[in-house]
Amino acid sequence: MDYCSALKEVLKHNIVWIEAQSCSGETVMILRSGCEGLEELFFHSSPVKFISLVCEEKSGREILEKILEMTDYILVVEGAIPSNDSLCTFGGYSCTQVIKLLAERANSIIAVGSCAVNGGILREAGSKGVREIINSKKVLEVPGCPASPQMIVAMIYSALGENHGS
Repeated sequence: MDYCSALKEVLKHNIVWIEAQSCSGETVMILRSGCEGLEELFFHSSPVKFISLVCEEKSGREILEKILEMTDYILVVEGAIPSNDSLCTFGGYSCTQVIKLLAERANSIIAVGSCAVNGGILREAGSKGVREIINSKKVLEVPGCPASPQMIVAMIYSALGENHGS
């Protein structure tokens, strides 16, 4: 299966994509991959839920509560998790709290990009990777700055197969 076909297949499933402290490098790379109809699928017609933790005024607590009612999704985290909870909030929760809440219900957790994997360049300021705050479940990692969109899609595709017995 080629990359664009795999990406379109992945986007048919419940994906909760959280952007913590990030430059959006992984999101941009996926959107610039050249796959036909991708923006429409990603933003309008797929069950993907995209949350940017640094701009909660555009969504907020209501979307988080709806997502927390879901039980069948893969959590993808892009960006570092700051040690200072006031630097990154969403719906009245800190970045750490949101990721922990969503991780509890997720079928799989995937950290994409160096910032999500190990704090990246923000590590010097005290930021952490996903695995440092989630220790109750396995965290799959796709390192890189930005991480390869092909590797991100392959990891999500693989996680979907594991969760659906394929």
